[in-house]
Amino acid sequence: MSKQSQYIHAIHDAYPDFSIETVQINQNGQFNDILMVNNESIFRFPKTSREAAKLVTETALLRSLQSYNTLPIPDPIYRSKETASIGQIFMGYRLLPGEPLWPKTLDALKDEEVQHLADQLATFLHQLHAISVEALEVKLPDFQGCEQWRDLYARFRSKLFPFMRADARKWVTEQFEGFLGDKSNCSYTPALVHGDFGRTNILYDARTNSISGIIDFSSAGWGDPAVDFAAILSPVCYGEPFLERFSVHYPGIEAVLSRARFYVGTFALQEALYGLEDEDQEAFESGIAEYR
Repeated sequence: MSKQSQYIHAIHDAYPDFSIETVQINQNGQFNDILMVNNESIFRFPKTSREAAKLVTETALLRSLQSYNTLPIPDPIYRSKETASIGQIFMGYRLLPGEPLWPKTLDALKDEEVQHLADQLATFLHQLHAISVEALEVKLPDFQGCEQWRDLYARFRSKLFPFMRADARKWVTEQFEGFLGDKSNCSYTPALVHGDFGRTNILYDARTNSISGIIDFSSAGWGDPAVDFAAILSPVCYGEPFLERFSVHYPGIEAVLSRARFYVGTFALQEALYGLEDEDQEAFESGIAEYR
């Protein structure tokens, strides 16, 4: 049975009366396969047990967040049975309008149009980062703070260093030792973060010149707000000039930029590490390329 057939069977198993007329499958994601059904619904199927556990948490989180944000987010109206296994576990929601906000799209807009988008995103993050523990109906994993980065650093050293050039290993060591050695980098107040606030998860509607939705909360949890700003700073995203526009609706953003810049420097290494651990050779090769 093909993956597509397997996924359709899983949907019908949970929703026997759900009519499926057309299906488009995207298997290019590192963590999930995506089905677009009838050109109106999105179903996400996790590829690993780790991602399946995260999907269950994400589903509950999204249900809690429906009334807290000014921008549309997925509303998981479809869920697999609790006994489902990999290939059967899914979450489904109505397709949000728009396309990913690619950097080239941003480059083609007028200054006031770019500022409008920055205002929308800054307001969204300010709202998200202000949500309290009590407001959620789901318990998210405990905040790890710098322990998360110490653990990543240890895994980089043990698993990735053997594949890296000597000067690359030296650079990573200096970056992490410097960051973790500064206590101020570990003394921030944690917030609810999106965790993957990059270009493919920010939807743009050209008809209204507006952000039309934020998707993929699989990495959301208690963490450093700078993580979400780091995604904006990423070389494949919008860069620091765009992030500077956030200050109008997100006071104090300047104070976290140094941490955000550090996090950007870990993105490729994280891709390589997770690729290695999940036996995803393509992701590993993509992430490790600049360090070989």
